[in-house]
Amino acid sequence: MKILLDEQVPEPVIVPLGHMFRNRHTVDHVQTINWKRKKDIHLLPDLAARGYEVLVTADLNQLYHEDECKLIRKHGFHHVRFQQLGSGVNAMASAIATIVAGLPAVMPELENAASQRLVLLKPVRSDKKQFEIVDPRLSPPPYWPGRGRAGKGLPTQRRNAHASKLRKP
Repeated sequence: MKILLDEQVPEPVIVPLGHMFRNRHTVDHVQTINWKRKKDIHLLPDLAARGYEVLVTADLNQLYHEDECKLIRKHGFHHVRFQQLGSGVNAMASAIATIVAGLPAVMPELENAASQRLVLLKPVRSDKKQFEIVDPRLSPPPYWPGRGRAGKGLPTQRRNAHASKLRKP
């Protein structure tokens, strides 16, 4: 399938997508095909005419603009959108992570779809809600050495990795 990323999609996302979709899908950015300044009303029919089957955009309002929505419906390409969270570097990180995590999961669905699909990717955050942090001097977790129960209550991934090493001959 041919995928077009619109101007609201951070251009750096094309590199990981290109690697992930190598030999399966073509990924272009409006910047690389010199369509960056093209208005949506002209972009939508042109992308369909050039054989693009998927549009990825951060323009959540596109489906609420009657003329644009009619063009999306008329040309039948899949419309994948995502919400850009935050600003600056955090917004770019969130957008890239959302697309890189979400698009590979969505593409098999689109490949097998008998008709057009509208997709909303759920955002990956680039803020403090995305991680947990512990100061082991103030609040040591159960698995922390010196806690009295070292080795017990290991984090799931680590415990499973450790257990699989023990089982090997």
